[in-house]
Amino acid sequence: MKRMPMLLALAMALALLAAAPALALEKPGKPLPAMTLPDTAGQSHDLQALAKDKVAMVVYWSVTCPHCQQEMPTLLSLARRLEGNPFVLILINTDGQAMAKVVQAYALENHLPGPLLMDIGPKDSLPFADAFDIVATPGVLVFDRAGKLVQAQELAVDMDKLQKAIESAF
Repeated sequence: MKRMPMLLALAMALALLAAAPALALEKPGKPLPAMTLPDTAGQSHDLQALAKDKVAMVVYWSVTCPHCQQEMPTLLSLARRLEGNPFVLILINTDGQAMAKVVQAYALENHLPGPLLMDIGPKDSLPFADAFDIVATPGVLVFDRAGKLVQAQELAVDMDKLQKAIESAF
């Protein structure tokens, strides 16, 4: 019976953590690293080249993430509204090479623009997540035209803050 209060306290703590946005992200000012990531077909893409002289919104996501599924339509809508500006949407998936076909199918069904980058490094590492201390999906990072991090959010995206960060990055 003594375990019941401890279990209740643990359950309450987990519920609070699940509702709160993750706070492990890098602070503004960190540069976009010199990093290449493969797409779902295995072709390498240089992140700095993709974002060169543009405001970049990087969305770190997973096909199995319910928050990603909920947030992605709004993020895509924001990206479409910014077309014609020096802006780029960069999608980086965390599901691993074994899920590449599933990622491609999800992207096709949900009209996600390419390239569909995969966070795959040596020995199953996650180089992008490691570089920015991402622990939850979706992770949304905004870089200014000089390639410096302006804002980073995880889990629950605050669209007002995101839009203001993008506007200030131009």
